[in-house]
Amino acid sequence: MKQHIAIDGPAGAGKSTVARLLARRLGYLYLDTGAFYRAVTLHFLELGLGKEDLERGEIARFLQSVRIDIYPGDETRIFLNGRDVSRDIRTPEVDALVSYVAKAPEVRDFLREVQRHIALSRPSVVEGRDIGTVILPEADLKVFLTALPEVRARRRWQELALRGKKVDYKAVLKNVLERDSIDSQRSCAPLQQAQDAVVVDTSHLTVEEVVEKLYILATEGNHGGSCGHLFRIL
Repeated sequence: MKQHIAIDGPAGAGKSTVARLLARRLGYLYLDTGAFYRAVTLHFLELGLGKEDLERGEIARFLQSVRIDIYPGDETRIFLNGRDVSRDIRTPEVDALVSYVAKAPEVRDFLREVQRHIALSRPSVVEGRDIGTVILPEADLKVFLTALPEVRARRRWQELALRGKKVDYKAVLKNVLERDSIDSQRSCAPLQQAQDAVVVDTSHLTVEEVVEKLYILATEGNHGGSCGHLFRIL
């Protein structure tokens, strides 16, 4: 049985849903590391900061006023300076800025050790963009979820619609492509597949199918390899 499972992938690949359901099935801790970056992003937005401010290198000064408390579980709850912002961090405004915040070395350094401490405290399923390469390179099972950009954008658009937020699909697709570019090209902890990760293309898989595949990998023998494995249903 794998004790620490790292799930990485781009926006909209299904990481959060799959990781949460897998953790529930295994009886493990579920940790959404993206929530940390979203909370910091929300803090910056509430201070009136934008991309231009972040690019001027003023991040470290504003981080001094950030306090993040996270309560991992089936539904991760996150508090920003004592206020529950679990829903507030899931908005198009945060979506548009979070990749710019997350690429800042100051932010990643600020959050890295906290994330590692929580993840290693007990058996866990941890999801993000640099879990298998930076946060938990020693993970027993590393998974890289991916999907076509159009599929990922549609999922995000549907998620926002269910929350009552009316957003144009083309705008969501543009944001997904922009985040892909920023996340993969940033100099600090870029989005990339770990060499020993299992690659799962979720474009034509149901959530249940993905969870089942990962459950088998988590509970059986070593399925790793230098090039990983690819599951795809076309």
